[in-house]
Amino acid sequence: EGGEDEEWELNKVLETIGLGPAQYVFWTISFLIAYSDYAELTLIAIIIPYIRCEWNLSKEFEATITISIFLIYAASALVCGKLSDIYGRRRVMSITTIVLILAAVGAATAYNKFVFLVFRSITGACIGANFATVVVYSTEFSPNKYRTVGPLISILGSYASMFAVNLMGWLFLNSLGWRWLIIIITIPVVPAFILLIIMPESPRYLCVSGQSDRALEAVKLMAKLNRVELPDNLKVYCHQGAELGSFKTVLGSDVYRKPTILLSVMYFANIFIETGVLVFLPLAFISNFCGHNGAPPARNRCSPLSQDDLWKLSVSAVGSLVGCTAAYFVAMSFGRLKPLRASNVLQILVFTAMFICVNNLYLFGIASAVKIINAFVCMMIWLIVPESFPTMIRNTATGIVNSSGKVGAVAGTAMVYLLFYASPFAVICCFILISAISCGCSFAFDKETNDALLTET
Repeated sequence: EGGEDEEWELNKVLETIGLGPAQYVFWTISFLIAYSDYAELTLIAIIIPYIRCEWNLSKEFEATITISIFLIYAASALVCGKLSDIYGRRRVMSITTIVLILAAVGAATAYNKFVFLVFRSITGACIGANFATVVVYSTEFSPNKYRTVGPLISILGSYASMFAVNLMGWLFLNSLGWRWLIIIITIPVVPAFILLIIMPESPRYLCVSGQSDRALEAVKLMAKLNRVELPDNLKVYCHQGAELGSFKTVLGSDVYRKPTILLSVMYFANIFIETGVLVFLPLAFISNFCGHNGAPPARNRCSPLSQDDLWKLSVSAVGSLVGCTAAYFVAMSFGRLKPLRASNVLQILVFTAMFICVNNLYLFGIASAVKIINAFVCMMIWLIVPESFPTMIRNTATGIVNSSGKVGAVAGTAMVYLLFYASPFAVICCFILISAISCGCSFAFDKETNDALLTET
């Protein structure tokens, strides 16, 4: 009244705007950006047998293609997580998404293995930046009640892409070839880039970085999309953070050091398992090692995946969607820690059952169970991560955890390539050992988060 500005805290503004089309658009962006993460990582696992034969790749160069993606991904996640806390989530993801699209075209048209390696390495850098940012981004536009939906949408995008890539492989790989498959798999990323250009930056990031005017513009656009009227003389009051994107705050603080380390080790272990299984299954199907009393598989390195094998990989990927969805609803009812610990124990038991290797169908069943449980554990981790850190360092901490996961991907991939042809059962022993490490960390993590810092900052 009297022409004076009406000042609201950002949480009050977002609660007033409520849930509506604005959040659905942001969640769509999150889903599609997260899709690109596992789509690219799954893609390389199923096209390697074809590239191997087309360019007569040595084992060393084949491993270099796969491992370089993960190493660059890990470095990019670490760096871009911090950059997203300093310069904004939308800016970082807009740049890396358009570069990702161009890199996919470059890889699809590569005329030799070295050009292909360069473009796949650029792809690794882009998806590392995106996934380190998108899980946090997905939480920052919603009323408090719905903030945990964001990580679910992002992780669903990741696991949906595993199914989509395997399904597209089944439909097109043996008919159109691996180059067209790369283009087809990259198409869903294009609308994500367009939406990023249209939609505003995260208002929570803008607030904590002291950009209250831009935060006001962002929430006004959200209110318009949700058809909610805000006061004409509204101003957004922001609690400005201290140092944005500080590694010192994350790792030097007694409050944040322990959860950062434990979550990083757990994520390392579970991405080690996830990626290891991703590489292990095509090799196991091609070599048909099950039912041969553990004899070393034949070294037929130029055998393509059959249509039946590609279909099995597609169906087994559905397990990941089931696992992460179940984790969300279990977490909402029973909290985070108990389900996290129980699923880690169960993961050890299921890997133990993999020793009884009767045939490929049995292996397919066990691998599907592993994917359900592993996705359950990863979803729990990604619910806990944004709940454990305040806004000013949330992306930096997320980048550290995500980076550790991709180091795990390198280790898991290397382990399978090194041990598989010597003894597939040695690979399974490694999976059990790593599962036990993750299990130990879950019991050492003694803080039940349940939305804590996610709703407070």
